[in-house]
Amino acid sequence: MMFKNSLKLLCANFDKVWKLLIYQILSWGIVIALLAPFYSTFADIATTVWAEYNLGSVFTSGTFYGLSVSVGEALFSVLGAIFAFIKILFTTNVWIGIYFAIIIYVLRSILADVGRFVTCEMMYGYMATSTKRSFTGTLLRTLRKSLSYAGMKLLFVLPFNAIIVAGVYGLSLLHGGALSILLPILIIIIPSLLLAFKETFICGWAPAMIVFDCNVFKAFPKGMSAVLRRGLRVFSTALIIFLLTFLLAMALGLYALIIILPVLFPLIYIFEMVMFFSSQGMRFYVDADTILTPKRLEEVDKIDNAKYLL
Repeated sequence: MMFKNSLKLLCANFDKVWKLLIYQILSWGIVIALLAPFYSTFADIATTVWAEYNLGSVFTSGTFYGLSVSVGEALFSVLGAIFAFIKILFTTNVWIGIYFAIIIYVLRSILADVGRFVTCEMMYGYMATSTKRSFTGTLLRTLRKSLSYAGMKLLFVLPFNAIIVAGVYGLSLLHGGALSILLPILIIIIPSLLLAFKETFICGWAPAMIVFDCNVFKAFPKGMSAVLRRGLRVFSTALIIFLLTFLLAMALGLYALIIILPVLFPLIYIFEMVMFFSSQGMRFYVDADTILTPKRLEEVDKIDNAKYLL
């Protein structure tokens, strides 16, 4: 039901897809502008790596990469190119490498999570009162809270991101031999499991800050309490979302991510709000004419906790 209701809300609020997309484009514009002074360095390294790993064939292939390049070779080429780019960059000039890492990982992550918080805030207004709020107004009004959320989340997800990178890198080493037959399935399943596991730990954080109007530190345990009430359902819904994303990307080719990602991110943010409202037993609009009434909090909470509601 969470997946179904998230899709309904996405369709009813598709304007947020375009607003968030414009915000992401502007965010990348800021990132590119800050990297522009060293453009020639980045361009030279990228051109060398692109040709060395033949990335053109990787991005134009599709249908599980069965036509021109195997999926294992594709994954190995993409990851190899990324690691080679970073290695050459730091070897050429370590200070430019550090600057690049700060801009791409730290600044870009913070900007993305500010957009995540703003989208959740706008969805709260729609789900609670069926009102639509402007992106810019919401961004300015919640900037202090969204920046604190983005900064703390950046630190919190570091170990999760390290595990995901290590897992995907391990998969890239399996190309060739009998395991190549299973690799297309593993590349869909394993990253989806890891990302769903990460999403389960963070999906209640922003909604708790918004709904309870509390700071980032108080919001995390409140968000986790909401998640744990429907833990398996939350994990399985997140898993379905990521499985569908990887399946489409593998079938259509990596260029399809240009279309998939602008829809994926708003869907995940909406799913977080749906999860929180449902876990808290809060009524919410799924469209302009329909109000959904989940089970009350005392019906979904554990019996030991429910006694405090009497």
